[in-house]
Amino acid sequence: MVWLLFLALLTTPWNLISAQENPESAYKLSLGSKYYSRFIAYGIDLSGESPAWGLNGSVAHNSGFYAGTYYARPTSTSNDDQQIIFDIGYEKDITDHFSLNAEYSHYLFSSDTMHLFAQYSNSIALNANIDLTLFDLGLAYDRFLGDNGAGYFTVDISTFHEIGPIYLLPVLQIVFMSQTVEERYLSKGKGKNKGNEIVESNTLTGLSNTMVTLVAIYPLMENLYFSVVPSLIFYHQSELSVESTRFVWNAGVRYSIRF
Repeated sequence: MVWLLFLALLTTPWNLISAQENPESAYKLSLGSKYYSRFIAYGIDLSGESPAWGLNGSVAHNSGFYAGTYYARPTSTSNDDQQIIFDIGYEKDITDHFSLNAEYSHYLFSSDTMHLFAQYSNSIALNANIDLTLFDLGLAYDRFLGDNGAGYFTVDISTFHEIGPIYLLPVLQIVFMSQTVEERYLSKGKGKNKGNEIVESNTLTGLSNTMVTLVAIYPLMENLYFSVVPSLIFYHQSELSVESTRFVWNAGVRYSIRF
């Protein structure tokens, strides 16, 4: 997905680990489950300020085509807050140091009033990754489709390290946004407009937030990995969060096999 670029960002270490595996088989199947202190996208809370858990699966072909699905549900809210995501995409290595990715995502939300992305059913995304000497540079643009579409541009800088059996990926991510959002979805507007037919909207543009993340992956056994991902988010627009900074984390397992 590049839906929820936070998830797309975390595919980087898995891709690097996969590159070290035996590439003889044409397909790769991955299944995983995670627990989130907060389920976020672009640094924005999507779980009603509660923890969440998720399941995911994907199939990728050596040609670069892949398809995946993701299910997420906050733990302390009703089934109305569950969400399912389907995506298909293509990734191409242009050179040894430059790759491109294009993706289409479709979303199924139980309610269109869950959060500021719930009004959208589809999105497209374009990503570029540049492998520099000291670090990797990632550029991504996500466009949510609809009458009042939204655009998110993300820049991330990361480095990949192996310390014994542990894989580490420190990441600095900067998010820019352009979206017209109904007041009720914003931190300053929550609780407003109840029983009121007048819907107020704000247009948010520019720098949204900065996120510092450390991805840590430990192989439990062949093809089975455990990951812990702490992140510190700095918000640059007060409408998006009641806090100027927020610490979030997730932990989970992932199983991958080639066939």
